[in-house]
Amino acid sequence: MDIESWPPQDLENKLVMWNWYDDWATYAKNAFGKEFDVTVTNSGFSSPNQWYSKLQGGNAEIDNISATANWVERSIENDFLYPLPVEKMPSWKNITERVKNVGTYQKEGKTYGVPESIVLYPLTYNTNHFDKAPSSWDVLWDDANKGKITMWDNSTVSCQIAALYTGQDPINPGDFKEIEEVLKQQKPLLKTYWGDYQQGMSMFVNEEVVAGPLTMGRTYSAKFNENAPVNYTAPKEGALFTSDLFVIPKGASHPMASLQFINWASQQKHAAKLFTEMGYMPAVNIDNQLSKKQREFTNWPDSWKLVFQKQLSQKVRDKYSEIWTAVKSA
Repeated sequence: MDIESWPPQDLENKLVMWNWYDDWATYAKNAFGKEFDVTVTNSGFSSPNQWYSKLQGGNAEIDNISATANWVERSIENDFLYPLPVEKMPSWKNITERVKNVGTYQKEGKTYGVPESIVLYPLTYNTNHFDKAPSSWDVLWDDANKGKITMWDNSTVSCQIAALYTGQDPINPGDFKEIEEVLKQQKPLLKTYWGDYQQGMSMFVNEEVVAGPLTMGRTYSAKFNENAPVNYTAPKEGALFTSDLFVIPKGASHPMASLQFINWASQQKHAAKLFTEMGYMPAVNIDNQLSKKQREFTNWPDSWKLVFQKQLSQKVRDKYSEIWTAVKSA
């Protein structure tokens, strides 16, 4: 990935990307492809394991990945990614300092990813049901909300919410038994667990539930696209967040097209499209592209306690998986 100057020379005419922001990826596929005369294909995915296993097998297919921070860290550790010449990329200056300081995607002076967005895992709530934003995760353990709350059918996220609720560190908790116990206590109060993002959003849109974890992007879609009475917050115990980054895996057949794509995607108008299509906070400042209501939605208060979703140890991953199996079967 060492280039003498910008733009990269010998730009290939194809690009294979794996980006799970499906609607934005469709826009990018058409707009970038037309501007640079590149044929773009996108493979959406639901779990990072899908692309990571291909990198483990010796990648010869994927040119560009929208990768969550902890998986980027793991990929760097295993030497699966190219370092990027960010100092020569014009759009690198567009990435806000707030986002540049999120996560560990640099090693030994080299940069292996360009931030695409910040992803918050908030508490989403029905604004008709609550006069103000719930202040605590305990709303998901309140008998008064029985049958009107939901949880994500995701072992890591749900166990980490339980860790926050019980005052523990969600990255390295000290009492796994307590986490399992409170999740079992919660289970009879739930309407259901959601596993599919559309299912989770639909329950809020149809007002079947009044509170539960939902991604910031799906909350945005429910609020702005479906006119649902919803908003999101970070409870006093804290909420988890991570970042997604553009990376180029070793073995990429079209690395120069991938590099040009990252620079293109980091321009303000294309980053703004990511937000308006998907609802996630982009890595680029786009305030002047948004309405007042959109700016209010995307600008989090500095007072929120946010916990970065670091890569979990194998022990914690295994314990969370064991806990979730026990909770689901209880």
